[in-house]
Amino acid sequence: MNYNDLGNYIACKRSSFITIPLGTGGGLDESNLSAFLFTKRGSSVFIAFDAGTLWTGAQSFLRDTNYATYFNITFPPWATQIDQQVAWFIRNHVLGYVIGHPHMDHIQGMVQASPEDYLPSNALDMKIDNGLIGLLKDLLNPILGTSILTKKAIVGLPFTINSIQNHIFNNVLWPNLPGFGRYDYFTMIEGRGYNLTDVIFLNDTQRQSLVNTFPNNAQLTAYSTCHNDIQSTAFIYNDQITAEQVVFFSDTGIPSGNYNCDYQQKIYNVWKNVRIDKLKAIFLECSYPNNQSESQLFGHLRPKDIMPLLVSLLDLGVQPTPRMKSLSHVKLIVQHIKPLVNQTPSANKRLNIRQIIYKELTDYNPVGIQVNIPTQGEPICI
Repeated sequence: MNYNDLGNYIACKRSSFITIPLGTGGGLDESNLSAFLFTKRGSSVFIAFDAGTLWTGAQSFLRDTNYATYFNITFPPWATQIDQQVAWFIRNHVLGYVIGHPHMDHIQGMVQASPEDYLPSNALDMKIDNGLIGLLKDLLNPILGTSILTKKAIVGLPFTINSIQNHIFNNVLWPNLPGFGRYDYFTMIEGRGYNLTDVIFLNDTQRQSLVNTFPNNAQLTAYSTCHNDIQSTAFIYNDQITAEQVVFFSDTGIPSGNYNCDYQQKIYNVWKNVRIDKLKAIFLECSYPNNQSESQLFGHLRPKDIMPLLVSLLDLGVQPTPRMKSLSHVKLIVQHIKPLVNQTPSANKRLNIRQIIYKELTDYNPVGIQVNIPTQGEPICI
């Protein structure tokens, strides 16, 4: 979907949320790995769900100047080159990172951008009225602002946070930037709902500045899922004013091996907390086409695995009265499609992998969900 189209512009005016796919792929191409910025419509600050690619995705987004139709993003006068603008965008508009599991293709972008992921000491003196600076500058003393503004949150369940802390930012694989005050870790407890302001912002002054804007009035809940031999995560975002929900799954699916984790039951546990009539979107991986054998899935999904899961959502989710029989009001945002490097299914020799996945998802879609194959850098209105 091209967000420059008039029809999409009109749809966006009616939407509740916007996501920017900074990375949509499932490996090999390091310039396009799983990462989605997310915000409420009308806001210009974002949280990141996974962070496999940041820089290249932000480049793609900012090169199309029509982003100004949807977001209030301005740059310091010196930021005239695309790399300067990308760095500024990441520093000033990405509030924190909600990470579903610690595999490199889901954290690599955050790690590589981390040396530049901070606001300069004179940030509060700049004539910028949007992003993180715009939210905070009226309340903060410029002398104190440096230490307050430079920290961002890395958020996840214990397995994810411990892995990043011990094996990534450890002064061996990568400098311990959290130890130097660049980031703080927020470890969630499974099944507990957290105010997003408590998760992303780590001081009272910042929370007080966000009474009427994103990420205030939002709650985030994490549920463990299975990804082959490690733990992954699904996050439910709840708008506390409208009760609307968005579900984001990091990698999950059928294991290749005998591992003590029932991936379907874990997904069912998530579904039991979803309000069908309030659900706006599901971010879910579909790494392979239907011809991929189960022995070669390694904790991923195919279209023929996804549709039965969505049928189970209608059975297990919280239903209104009368019951809803379809998910036609919901967007399925398909992520983590792996490049097609082996033989193409004989029936689809003229199609690329994204087209194959889309065709297989739409050929059998008993719940009527809106299938969306995102394009890197192109916002999707939800």
